[in-house]
Amino acid sequence: MKPHPFPPAAVAAVAAGLDEYRLITPVDEQTPRGAAEHAAASLLAAGWAVHIPREHRTGTRVACPTCTTQQLINSNGQIRRHGAPGHPCPGSGAIAVREPA
Repeated sequence: MKPHPFPPAAVAAVAAGLDEYRLITPVDEQTPRGAAEHAAASLLAAGWAVHIPREHRTGTRVACPTCTTQQLINSNGQIRRHGAPGHPCPGSGAIAVREPA
C-alpha cells in the first residue's frame, strides 16, 4: 500500500476543522469553499504550514496592481492569491505585468 502523503496529525487537524465547520455553520449556509477555508484555518492554527512546490511557482515577484505588495507569479502568468483569509486582494489572479529589463 502506498504511504499516506500527510502526517496523521495534519489529517486530524483538517478533520477537526471540517467537523467544527459542520457544527457551527447552518446547513443552508455551508459551502465546499467555506469548509475548505475552515479546514485550512484549522490546519494553520494547529501549527502546520502550507508549502507550494517549486514546479508550481516561478519565483519571480511583481508588485500587485491593487495593494502594491510584491507577490509571486504562478506558472500561468497570474499573480498568486493573497490577502486575508476569506477576503482576497482584488489584485489576486491579475495577469502579471513585468517591468522591462
